[in-house]
Amino acid sequence: MHRSSASDASTSVRGISRNCPVCDNSAAVTVFENCIAPTAGYDFSSPIKCCAACDSAYAGYALAPSNLDRYYSSLSKYDTVATRADISALDRERAKLATTFLTPILDSLTSVLDVGCASGVLLHELREAGVKHVSGIDPAEDAPAVARALFDILVTQAQAESYDQYGNHDLVCLMAVLEHLRDPGRLLRDVARHLRPDGRVLIEVPDAGAFDRPGDDRLIEPYGEFSNEHINFFCIADIQRLGRSAGLEVERWKTLRIAYGAPDLFVLLRRSAAALELPAPDIGSSASRLNGGESVRKYIALSKLGMHDVERRLGATDHRKVLIYGAGNHTGRLLAQSPTLADAEVLAVLDRNPHLEGATIGGHRIFSPAALGKFPRVPVIISTFNARHEIHAALKAVTSQPLVLLYD
Repeated sequence: MHRSSASDASTSVRGISRNCPVCDNSAAVTVFENCIAPTAGYDFSSPIKCCAACDSAYAGYALAPSNLDRYYSSLSKYDTVATRADISALDRERAKLATTFLTPILDSLTSVLDVGCASGVLLHELREAGVKHVSGIDPAEDAPAVARALFDILVTQAQAESYDQYGNHDLVCLMAVLEHLRDPGRLLRDVARHLRPDGRVLIEVPDAGAFDRPGDDRLIEPYGEFSNEHINFFCIADIQRLGRSAGLEVERWKTLRIAYGAPDLFVLLRRSAAALELPAPDIGSSASRLNGGESVRKYIALSKLGMHDVERRLGATDHRKVLIYGAGNHTGRLLAQSPTLADAEVLAVLDRNPHLEGATIGGHRIFSPAALGKFPRVPVIISTFNARHEIHAALKAVTSQPLVLLYD
């Protein structure tokens, strides 16, 4: 069921201007105009900027906090899993990488809180590794029931900024959290203020210092790191600055290659009486730049080349009428930026997220995948990067309609 409380009409909830999330400087250079078609009444389009003072990259516009809270509580895809098999390979991989990264301190942990825990897969991994008490918070409405059903883990529906029980835990995990927030420094300061004297904070974010993947020749999703939900693009220098603003210092850090997208940055923070020099990354870290501006600019140049190839593949679809499978950031970007799709007649957009069913993206109605049979012989554009092969295989098993892959 579509749970959005925002209007799906042409007048959408739009972002408002913001300063640098790291140093609060208002002076910045626009490096890319990230146009995204509105989804369920939310318009995430924004200029991508690099701060003139610290070179941190960020979305220059972002939804107001109340609108962000409403979006995550009503439209989140993170509370839609029904079985463990539904948990994405990416989420499982991140949970295992985080647990391995924490191996040196696991024996000292008795209580861990995961902020934005979704299904609870990280907490499950940590409990399996020996942590006795694990719990989580998440703004999504169904997250508590999902975590309880899948892993028998206690999860509370709550907004991170208003939660006040951080001091009850040895470790607070902010996995895939800070890149979503208008004011990530405020949350980190709130956590640090309640933290036990010997408490730690684990941060995991996409590593903006490796968006262009130095030393890695894998295919890059054009502009995929500028998703509709990610508004901050942090490198290790940014996390160090944010930590220091909260009285926390980097204890360890590592950039880890993951199966999809840019490598992830894992950082362990703790209180320190004096500012410490940034330690060298842990052994086995992937290549990354200490500052993200250069990487982001190179990533934009590579993305531009990638979009040319996507347009070529879309143009090879000689049908005027098409279906689109996927109602996420990838489709929002294509609908707003692709000249080929602008000339096509999109009959419907299909997506597995039940919260989006009945809503619109770029003015096109979103249906569940079960509606595929209503459009026989119409080509289906598989509009996703990470899950393209799995979706292609699943659709091929149930339909003879032409399937269009946009990437090899």
